[in-house]
Amino acid sequence: MYAIYVDDLINELHYSGYGVHIGCVFVGSLFYADDTVLPSPSCYGLQRLLSICELFANTWDIKFNPAKSQVITFSGKNRQASILHLNGALLFWAETIKYLGTYILCNTGITDLGCNTRKFYSKFNNVLSVLGKYAHEMSTLYLMQTYWLSALLYVVETWSLNNTGRHKVSMAWNNSFRHMFHSCRCGSVKTLQ
Repeated sequence: MYAIYVDDLINELHYSGYGVHIGCVFVGSLFYADDTVLPSPSCYGLQRLLSICELFANTWDIKFNPAKSQVITFSGKNRQASILHLNGALLFWAETIKYLGTYILCNTGITDLGCNTRKFYSKFNNVLSVLGKYAHEMSTLYLMQTYWLSALLYVVETWSLNNTGRHKVSMAWNNSFRHMFHSCRCGSVKTLQ
């Protein structure tokens, strides 16, 4: 039933004329589970999309939560002077948003991988503390590739990385190999991998 609602809402947003179009493809609304993204090239257009969502929600008795909603700019500075509202509540401009478990930085759109690397190291340390210091290397390697790697690369499809981000991911992965095989911190891990 939810899919029917979403299809109807997408059609309303599409035919409004607001939002982002790439060629003749409408990308003015992105949905994943209960997360909704409304990209717009202008604040006026974004407010129109929000108003359409409000009307749709009232018709189908759906609630969009303004307290969990954020506004962010991907080029230029946040327009704090632009007032956007949803269900009568003011929406706040954010410096960072969390989408699908990944943090995206304002202005640049670059993914902040701090949360991913912390989860990776946390899982790594938890499993190693259970296995002990004399764990079988191949078993540990199997756990590393199936359990820890998914934490590090969670929603990798949504990432937009700069060189620092790529280095951070590479460093976390390489450090886990160094620790597991008791290798020197400055040594190459290519042969281990």
